[in-house]
Amino acid sequence: MRSVACWLLFLGAFMPLTGWAGSIPGLPAQLPPAREPLLDVAFSNDFLGRGGSVDDFRTQQVILSASLSDRWIGLLDHSILTFSDPPAPGRIDQLSASLGYRMVDSVDENLVNKVVVGMGIRQVGRIGGERMQNGFHRLVGSEIENLAYTGIDDINMTGWIDAQHYRNLYAAGTGGVLGSWHRGYWLRANSLATSDGQWDSSAGLFALASREPIDIWFGLRRDWRSGYKDDVLRQTADAEDDMAIVLGVRFGALVLETVQQLNNDASYGQLRFVSSGKRGDMPRTRNQKVGVEAAILMPNIQLRFAGRWRTRIFTNAGSGWRESTIVAASYGEPQYENRTSIFVRSGQLEFGTDLEHPLTVRGSWLSAYVSTGVGWRSEELITVDSGDGQKSGSVSRAVLSAGAGLRIAAADLGERGSYRIQLGMTGRLPIRDATLILDEVALRVQKPALEIQLGMTFEFR
Repeated sequence: MRSVACWLLFLGAFMPLTGWAGSIPGLPAQLPPAREPLLDVAFSNDFLGRGGSVDDFRTQQVILSASLSDRWIGLLDHSILTFSDPPAPGRIDQLSASLGYRMVDSVDENLVNKVVVGMGIRQVGRIGGERMQNGFHRLVGSEIENLAYTGIDDINMTGWIDAQHYRNLYAAGTGGVLGSWHRGYWLRANSLATSDGQWDSSAGLFALASREPIDIWFGLRRDWRSGYKDDVLRQTADAEDDMAIVLGVRFGALVLETVQQLNNDASYGQLRFVSSGKRGDMPRTRNQKVGVEAAILMPNIQLRFAGRWRTRIFTNAGSGWRESTIVAASYGEPQYENRTSIFVRSGQLEFGTDLEHPLTVRGSWLSAYVSTGVGWRSEELITVDSGDGQKSGSVSRAVLSAGAGLRIAAADLGERGSYRIQLGMTGRLPIRDATLILDEVALRVQKPALEIQLGMTFEFR
């Protein structure tokens, strides 16, 4: 019956709807069904599709999903949608949150059947997308998108179902070129409806080859969407209504996937970090001596790099807290408030302390951390209207920083290293603000800020 349920949903998703291609906001990102990551962080961008062939439609997407228990999963999705052509250019953001329950969950080496049902909310409106997109564009040297929000502001309830079926056809060791690999087929179909009458669906058929620590999948995917009235949403739907070729690979905690449409220009790619491989495979947090962190700060996009090493300045050997001294540097050119022609060229160097405590007994795979620091921050204003633009003078200030969040063990890096995903908040407080003159206009800088921090940390003995 479980296999039949998966097949019925798979076939039912091919009903003649109209719609889009891409990760449906509010549904889990795609991963082979035998994999059950404790945490999945996905960054999706059309820049990772055909190298930026078109910078419209669902141009950026960030997806967070987490296993809350053996049966429950939580999802959070932020999408940026744009359309730059007349007669109705504009932009809109989507923020989706949902909770899913594994209704059917049969997983073994040769056969997987899974059905997850869920409910949630989806908000559309102005949700930081402009600052995130243009800040990212400044980092990669791309053009700034000066598009007005459409003015829509709405929240809808969502309900969804996601089904997967996998069968292993050739076990490892059966000979041939792929003799050391498990090889089989994988079906996935899902559908999401909103209280406003919107309906998203997708279905895919893939060949899957697996062996630790690698999965490779290749196949076709078809997406549909209906019920969208806003111009930007409707244009996105028209552009993404297509069949697509999908190629993905997982190597340990790293997942790369590209979705190349056959007719339209809405192709995209995903870069993802997952915290474990199979159900029950709980990675262990080790007491490493040295760590290197890389993170992105949002919505005012900046890159942050940090090094830390174990110390015992504020704690003793019997303490349950792991203490580290940290040195961190950050850089970015975030957009100045809502002005798409002005950006803040920023650099910060800080020195401080990180305290971490495990939240679980089994393997210590989940830890909470708090950090404090002092540093020096420099800011200057630049314009990007034409040519090289204009620059203000620069101003520097001493700054206090603080952060808190979670670190989730992801994978071992040989015998002497490990890798973890880091999620948290970080804030800064300059000792005082400042005013810079740009094009004869006085603008306030060196302001307090609170940012979301998504990153990874590599640790070594």
